[in-house]
Amino acid sequence: MDERTTRDLLLALDSDYQQCSEQIIKRLDEGDKGDDGITRADTDFDARQLIRSTFAYIEGAMFVLKIEASFNADEKGVELSHQQQQFIFERSFSLNDKGDVCEHDAKISLTRNIRFAFSVFAEANKIENILDVGSNWWSKLKSSIKVRDRLTHPRFPVDLDVSPKELIDAMSAKNGFDETLYKMIKASKA
Repeated sequence: MDERTTRDLLLALDSDYQQCSEQIIKRLDEGDKGDDGITRADTDFDARQLIRSTFAYIEGAMFVLKIEASFNADEKGVELSHQQQQFIFERSFSLNDKGDVCEHDAKISLTRNIRFAFSVFAEANKIENILDVGSNWWSKLKSSIKVRDRLTHPRFPVDLDVSPKELIDAMSAKNGFDETLYKMIKASKA
């Protein structure tokens, strides 16, 4: 039996992100500075890895946040709906050709999943939902999702390129996400 916890999951995913970030900085430090002051370094692979690790972390954190919401609701006497519980565990139902009910993975967009996770976590813990979808980091997250999607489903060589702005936006999105996540967790412990 695997003894690792959801905390171990998040620590591993965050470590992946940190290693990618450190590798990019190392390559830039070692890169050649041009006469125009711009550093030239081969960071393409590392940039793609950083985008991938950013979203692996965020998606893992969302799942953990929802699981915590389910456990905390039970402990705090909050009754979550059957539908909320199904989305917490990312399950959905349909009917097959025989009329039998079939359970399968729910298909939830990342932004909707994040909004749901913060909302259900706040409800389960009887705290305010502080997720601000009008914030700068949320905007950067949405644009970074497009980069992630482009990297995941490339059609042309240019689809693999990650600009410095896209990289910075993804890092800002993760930082804003982390800040909001930690504030919510801290509020749930008060």
